[in-house]
Amino acid sequence: MQIEKNKELALFTTMRVGGPARFFVSVKNLEEAREALSFAAENKLGVFVLGGGSNILVSDKGFDGLVIKNEILGLSITQEGVLEGGAGEAWDLAVQKSVEGRFAGIETLSGIPSSLGGAIVQNIGAYGQTVGDVVESVTAIDMRAFEIKTLSAKDCGFGYRTSFLKQNPGKYLLTSVKFALKPGGLPTVTYPDIIKFFQSNKQAPTLALVRDAVLSVRARKGHLIMPGFESYNSAGSYFKNPVVEQKKFDKIKEELQKCKPPWFWDVGDKVKVAAAALIESAGFSKGYALGKVGISSRQALTVVNLGGAKASDIRAFTSNIRQAVKEKFGLNLEEEIIYVGNFNN
Repeated sequence: MQIEKNKELALFTTMRVGGPARFFVSVKNLEEAREALSFAAENKLGVFVLGGGSNILVSDKGFDGLVIKNEILGLSITQEGVLEGGAGEAWDLAVQKSVEGRFAGIETLSGIPSSLGGAIVQNIGAYGQTVGDVVESVTAIDMRAFEIKTLSAKDCGFGYRTSFLKQNPGKYLLTSVKFALKPGGLPTVTYPDIIKFFQSNKQAPTLALVRDAVLSVRARKGHLIMPGFESYNSAGSYFKNPVVEQKKFDKIKEELQKCKPPWFWDVGDKVKVAAAALIESAGFSKGYALGKVGISSRQALTVVNLGGAKASDIRAFTSNIRQAVKEKFGLNLEEEIIYVGNFNN
């Protein structure tokens, strides 16, 4: 294990921005993870655990502590559908393996640029599935007591694009994850874009074909960070879709009628509104740019680094979006991404 100084974090993020980490280390097993945490404790350093580098925005000042790049690998799946993997393993590899083995439960989460650990922390979801729904348990190191803990799905406190782990950074370093999948289960085909894919192709959906459909849709939106596909320097979806009371929705729906469906979904007695529709209606259309920051030409929910942008530029740009949506609709857009480091001037 080698601890480096002043490592540029922009190299490890999909947004391609961010200053240096005061200290940086990659860990490949439990022993190295404990050693890294001991170093941080001895030197009274804050710790940030880095996974795939998506869904984060790192400050231009970097991180004044120890960044631990989680590279704990390993991936296996039983005949009963228990998928277990190291927290540093690539998320899409886990999806690929599950689909190849005909295990249902995460096929619509294909193509998301995350590690397994990051997927748990963020509680990723897309096209009708959410990772928290299939988590069986998580193994982690208590970053203060250095003890190994096994957390149940309930312990993880999953919510919409969040978890107890996300809300309590610095408490646990994830080492492995277990998922309970369905052997021979049917694929999930509930999202309009995926339904349309099969209607136009006139094929019966299988797990493999649903994965292909999701990858196709993500590629069309510029969200697929894979060789051979055009993508953007972005953190993925920057904002969450707000969930509002029916009375509030009734006040804003007329303004949004011109938006291309689907732009809202019933969630019990409330309504989830597409943040992309709010953003476009507030004046930030696809392809809008200001300096070195802009909106993706394919998806209004994606904020992109057009080249040479700083984290402060992106923060200012997204603050303007939030303010515009607040003024027009009276809604507070909540960021899906995690801010890393000091953003105070």
